[in-house]
Amino acid sequence: MKYLILPVVFFISIFKVSAQTVSVLNARTNEPVEGVLVVAESNYTTQTDEMGGVNLGLIQQEETILFQHASFLNFSATKAQIVENGNVVILVEDPVRLDEVVISVNRWEQSKTEVPHKIETLNAEDVLQISPQTTADLLGTKNGVFIQKSQMGGGSPMIRGFAANRVLLVVDGIRMNNAIFRSGNLHNVISLDANSLESTEIIFGPGSVIYGSDALGGVMSFSTLKPRLSTKKNAEINGKTFMRYSSANFEKTIHGTFNFGSQKWAALVSSTFTDFNDLRMGSNGPTEYLRKEFVAPGKFGGSDEIIPNENELLQKFTGYSQFNLLSKFRYRPGDELDVTFSALHSQTSDIPRYDRLIAYRNDKLRYGNWYYGPQKWTLASGSIKYQKNHLLFDKANLLAGYQNYEESRHDRSLNGENLRHRTENLDVFSLNLDLGKSIDTRNEIFYGAEAFFNKVRSSGFSENLTDTVSEEIAPRYPDNSTYNSFAAYASYKLKFSDKLILQAGARFTQTLLSGDFDAGFYDFPFSEFNMKNSALNGNVGVVWHPTTDWQVNLNVSTGFRSPNIDDVAKVFDSEPGNVIVPNPGLEPEYARNFELGIVRSYAGKARFEITGFYTQLKNAMVRRDFLLNGQDSILYDGTLSNVEALVNAESAQIMGGSFSFRYLFTPFFRTRHNITVVKGEDADGFPLRHVPPAFGSSHLVFEKQKWFVDLYLDYSGAFTFNQLAPSEQDKPHLYTEDENGNPWSPPWWTLNIKSSYQVSDYFSINGGIENIFDKRYRTYSSGIVAPGINFKLSAMLKF
Repeated sequence: MKYLILPVVFFISIFKVSAQTVSVLNARTNEPVEGVLVVAESNYTTQTDEMGGVNLGLIQQEETILFQHASFLNFSATKAQIVENGNVVILVEDPVRLDEVVISVNRWEQSKTEVPHKIETLNAEDVLQISPQTTADLLGTKNGVFIQKSQMGGGSPMIRGFAANRVLLVVDGIRMNNAIFRSGNLHNVISLDANSLESTEIIFGPGSVIYGSDALGGVMSFSTLKPRLSTKKNAEINGKTFMRYSSANFEKTIHGTFNFGSQKWAALVSSTFTDFNDLRMGSNGPTEYLRKEFVAPGKFGGSDEIIPNENELLQKFTGYSQFNLLSKFRYRPGDELDVTFSALHSQTSDIPRYDRLIAYRNDKLRYGNWYYGPQKWTLASGSIKYQKNHLLFDKANLLAGYQNYEESRHDRSLNGENLRHRTENLDVFSLNLDLGKSIDTRNEIFYGAEAFFNKVRSSGFSENLTDTVSEEIAPRYPDNSTYNSFAAYASYKLKFSDKLILQAGARFTQTLLSGDFDAGFYDFPFSEFNMKNSALNGNVGVVWHPTTDWQVNLNVSTGFRSPNIDDVAKVFDSEPGNVIVPNPGLEPEYARNFELGIVRSYAGKARFEITGFYTQLKNAMVRRDFLLNGQDSILYDGTLSNVEALVNAESAQIMGGSFSFRYLFTPFFRTRHNITVVKGEDADGFPLRHVPPAFGSSHLVFEKQKWFVDLYLDYSGAFTFNQLAPSEQDKPHLYTEDENGNPWSPPWWTLNIKSSYQVSDYFSINGGIENIFDKRYRTYSSGIVAPGINFKLSAMLKF
């Protein structure tokens, strides 16, 4: 009998111990939380393991237990209450915490409590809750980022009065900006798949010390999904797939991610396909925005036909499709070495340029055709991260990348026989070396070098639709032109104490541009351009923590942007009746920025942040009337057009600020609000084109374990005619008329709701209604009218 009792006692004891094991989970993701500090009344202390588990066998039933983690709200309960809840503890993320980790400022991880810059962040869970159609839509949800759209297949972020080639895009540490990034509205950010992003960091203000040219208004740093290694002895396979439908443009999206990981190596594949039909605008708003008629192009050179639109709310010729593919391979043999190879490809269908298709000339629609050809972007990269204490560094990252980019433009005037095609193909090679060294607990340095090489191939031909004869026409850029850059930087962080941190840095950059103009197309007074520019940039920032709940940031920085091929050498009609010509005498523009930020947190209850800035832009590149061979007009594509060029103005100044506030009513119910105001003008007193009206949003959020609900307002102020930049005043077809018949941008607001429900650990659904009151509005400077009421529904399956 005693031989039977021993096994029974053993199994009872095993059951008793296992019954004392508690799982600690994230309320939002239902994922385990590692490193939670567990403190009992008896002062017994332990913490959760990598699977979120903790054993409470040594704690009495009536004892109160406190669960603490820097990223979550504190939770306390008796052991008996936890057992009644199924041995599960749910922790709610602290939405007002200050200690978020960021990477982009110095290319290495550090806490936001030590960074003097204003930074906004997004992670993969935010993408699932926001459920954006494009990465541009994702960025537009963050405080301080305004999105302009010329067509549905677009989205140009504006930050602090800067946009396009004055804002730097970085993907997995590699700059996306290239030799032909233009100064007008730029839509390359949609090439990134929001569903394949692990995190996004937006740095406001000049980032030239770390990133060089173009980082005047800010840096948008995107990190794509990282292959996950197995935490167990056996290999692990996991992934997700989801589908989404939106009613306003009949969006159909399907996405899948697959990850295979062992203890030392892992592989990941992520893919998304999206198809959009024509976009429906709202029912209530200005009649000027209606799509009353459109052009049905004639076949084989026949006459075009202007047809009344049966549904004036439907924006004919806005639909397109897009495919994205990401693959990565990772090898990590030990704690010292981490090697990653990555390949990313994005490709769209033809994208109709809607703002041109609604332009009029002599009371008739101007174009029979105007569309972008497939936008193709491929990025292949490899990185080697090495961490070991050496004399000159204790962490290093060598990053090499190759990009191929192709875009094309295709246009034909109304009833014109010739369809013009212009194509650009770009090869970009880049190499980065970044190093970091912790001298001691108070002193740390970051330094590195960068080189990139651009080669531009540009061609053009005209296709006669009547006799199918083609002839060569002037390309947009000089063919085989080059744009290269070399740079070195160093940054230093000094912690005087936990309350006071200093960061300072400097960078030297040199850029080289060269190319030959084809005299067969234009009689320019110059035959080539050969430019060399250099700049020394610096920044000094101080972070002060009077208490653990306060953070005061003071930052002074400089930035620059060297002219690229698009600035110096393009020939293009910027809008009907105006043509931009080359200006090889163009010089770099320089920014000096001063900003002050204050962040206040109230012990997991509330948080506010206010940031003010002033930026002076010297030698600002602005578009102005120009003379070419003494003439103010030339014949371009058969049309006599006013000559313009980018020139250096004396200066421009931009100032403004942003405010955000968050408050927790309960651990599961909170509100947040933000507003951004920016003003700017050049030396001649003209408003700057990329300064939007005041804009912001207000949210009421409920989030508890399986449920997430967000009821929110988006809103924007107005711009009168005199507040519009001169280039915007020349586009009356994009605006409504004021009482004097002049174009202006009216204010707007929308009410929206989004929600998601976690059906199980493996299945969730997401839905929402955008623009509930079906308002008809255009965001500032946009060609396309915003979506009307939009019903969204998606479902995700994890495995």
